[in-house]
Amino acid sequence: MNRDPFAAIADPTRREIIDLLSTGELNINQVSEHFNNVSRQAVTKQIRYLEESGLLYIKKNGREKYCYLTLDNLDEINNWLRRYEKFWNKKFDNLENYLKKKNGK
Repeated sequence: MNRDPFAAIADPTRREIIDLLSTGELNINQVSEHFNNVSRQAVTKQIRYLEESGLLYIKKNGREKYCYLTLDNLDEINNWLRRYEKFWNKKFDNLENYLKKKNGK
């Protein structure tokens, strides 16, 4: 199944998993241990969702399964956000000009 990366990052637990894996690979148990109030089964389900979204992949090493980030699909989100970068830059530039005028600079 190919899931939408926008939907993948909409969930705070999945975003936290991405943050955890941003420093390097972790096995599924290590990821699960980070979530005190969430069952291992629920964390595994979120990991699977991220995998189906193309944001991570799982590699088996012996008996352990390790999660690795593959953030290529975040390019779609980044490209979408860039469309609004000009809008926000203009707003911040206008604010900066207003503040300079107000402070007499």
